[in-house]
Amino acid sequence: MKSIKFGLKLWSTNKDLVDHAVGIVDKDHFDYIELTYVPNTEIEPFLDKNVDYVIHLPTDRHGVNIGDLKNIDKNLEIIQKGLEWVDQLDTKYSILHPGYGELKDVKSFLSEIDDKRILIENMPVVGLNDESMVGHSKNELSELKNGKFGFCLDINHAIKAAISLNKDCKEHIEELLKLNPQIFHVADGKLDFEKDEHLNIGEGEYDWRFLINVIKESDCEYVTLETPRETLKDDLKNLRSLKVLI
Repeated sequence: MKSIKFGLKLWSTNKDLVDHAVGIVDKDHFDYIELTYVPNTEIEPFLDKNVDYVIHLPTDRHGVNIGDLKNIDKNLEIIQKGLEWVDQLDTKYSILHPGYGELKDVKSFLSEIDDKRILIENMPVVGLNDESMVGHSKNELSELKNGKFGFCLDINHAIKAAISLNKDCKEHIEELLKLNPQIFHVADGKLDFEKDEHLNIGEGEYDWRFLINVIKESDCEYVTLETPRETLKDDLKNLRSLKVLI
């Protein structure tokens, strides 16, 4: 069986957790840290650590919606700053949300960026505030990737999109797998709710036998947990739940 690398999620506001998180990686529980760059935070607490990073670039939760061309200069500046973190932390991948609005506007924004380390992440159809999200279908994602970006398959987003589209969840995931993801995002969730949610592994209604088989049979080696946390012990508990299924 292929080697699967598991990722621990942190935000750049979590500078108080970084040493503990690196210790967890050092003990071979997790294999890398997926670090979300939040604008106006400092990189110094994350430098010179013996750990591999993946950078998640800022999202609309941080005031960055790349589908909003009225703020293209501001958004480009923030994304470019995030890519400086990618350089300084020597990361293999960075992940970018397409945001919400019009497909053509997101494509226009992406035409200003040329960085093969970027992975476009699939979205639900409906955002948390009822936005029309971009990048929920294979066709839209293919246009966004445009032969120059990679792909992050968020399994939770895929299932939520299938619910909105009244499609079979497994069929929708199998379609997205044709885009050859480099990273998976995983969390549990309900099958009667179309908006993004992040439940502990085993607390929701997802078919984990199918999902684990998807992960094992793909060429993708990176799997980031996006489960809820009060302390890092919660991440370790979810990782154990996932490894039992594997």
